[in-house]
Amino acid sequence: MNNKRILIVEDDRSFGSMLQKWFDRNGFSATLCSGMMAAQEALSQSEPYQIVLSDLRLPDGDGIMLLNWLKEKHLSVPVIIMTGYGEVQTAVSAIKLGAFDFLEKPINPDILTKKIEAAFDGRQENISPPARQTERKPYKEDKQFVKGRSPFSAQMYTHIDLVAPTQIAVMVIGESGTGKEHVARLIHTRSNRANGPFVAVDCGSLSIELAPSELFGHKKGSFTSAIEDKTGFFREAHGGTLFLDEVGNLPYGVQMQLLRTLQEKRVRPVGTSTDLNVDVRIITATNENLEKAIDEGNFREDLYHRLNEFMIRVPALRECVEDIPSYADHFREEANRELGREVDSISPEALTILKNYAWPGNLRELRNVIRRAVLFTRGDSITPENLPVFATRKEESIPKADISLSVEPEEEKDKILRALEQVKGNKTKAAILLQIDRKTLYNKMHQYNISL
Repeated sequence: MNNKRILIVEDDRSFGSMLQKWFDRNGFSATLCSGMMAAQEALSQSEPYQIVLSDLRLPDGDGIMLLNWLKEKHLSVPVIIMTGYGEVQTAVSAIKLGAFDFLEKPINPDILTKKIEAAFDGRQENISPPARQTERKPYKEDKQFVKGRSPFSAQMYTHIDLVAPTQIAVMVIGESGTGKEHVARLIHTRSNRANGPFVAVDCGSLSIELAPSELFGHKKGSFTSAIEDKTGFFREAHGGTLFLDEVGNLPYGVQMQLLRTLQEKRVRPVGTSTDLNVDVRIITATNENLEKAIDEGNFREDLYHRLNEFMIRVPALRECVEDIPSYADHFREEANRELGREVDSISPEALTILKNYAWPGNLRELRNVIRRAVLFTRGDSITPENLPVFATRKEESIPKADISLSVEPEEEKDKILRALEQVKGNKTKAAILLQIDRKTLYNKMHQYNISL
């Protein structure tokens, strides 16, 4: 019997049958299921499957629900998620929940072959347990990572180098997709805790019922589903760094428990009466305005000050336009390796488009755009024709009113205020209106004591 058994979970019968035939022709034994329930039944049988290839969208659930079910059943079969165009972010969430990898439709047979071979070879580099990623070995900085050289990026790295050797709690703020977790990992690896674990927790995935158990651990039998003792994130991070991502999503009822733990450096697992010492450094990240959340009663002010001993702001990509060519080139090389392509460069015309786009999704969006462009490029250079339509969008039209700066300070300050009001506080657009660069605008705002 062929021992390379693959379970295909796909509700599109024609597409699923095509995949099944492809696997059969290439020496695999493939079984096709049309939904999550059927997949669960198949996976519960005595004959094991080596790989599950599942569509993200299913008629009775989705691939993420299937991942959670496998985790509950303690089944370690690698899962590759198939996604449609535009579902990359959901696929990334699936990776965080333990998926081996993901494939975008339409399926490229060469890429499918490589990912299937990687799964059989056990190269499960992307696997991580639900809600967290744990580095037990020292985290090594990616030698191929591109360090931004713009003024905002340089300031950020200066702050990282300044605070990393200390034990100060750091709050990393920035828009979604700017790379806040990378900053947290840099702080960890440049600290004296680099040889300890790095535990990353997505606070948005912690419900008010399960958060105390997930953070502080529990004793077997302390509640209905507590079938075994649980260590908890704090004790897993003992001697290292605990990174609480999107900390603003932490349930309010758990915030007091977290504050107590930070103050006393002790945790009490659910179902016990004994406190345990923990030695962790806390780094948090958020893209929310926590001061506003405090005013609205959704976040504790005392916890905010405990977490925010030092703040690092990760700049938005639109504030670092001069870094876009180097970032884009890095993502091009990364996509070449991943997709098996040989795209050598990005044309000047394409770079101009990339530099003129506002990038609301920041580095994550840029990476996705370059990745798709490499996939679609048939020559050796990415051109404007290879970029998705939305990547060519310019800044929203800005009235060309004559509000360029004057030499009179009072008049100059008034023009800056009017420009900011006209573009609803968008400093990039205000700088365009004022016919100055962003750095000059920031300097003048500081000079005139205008709130940044």
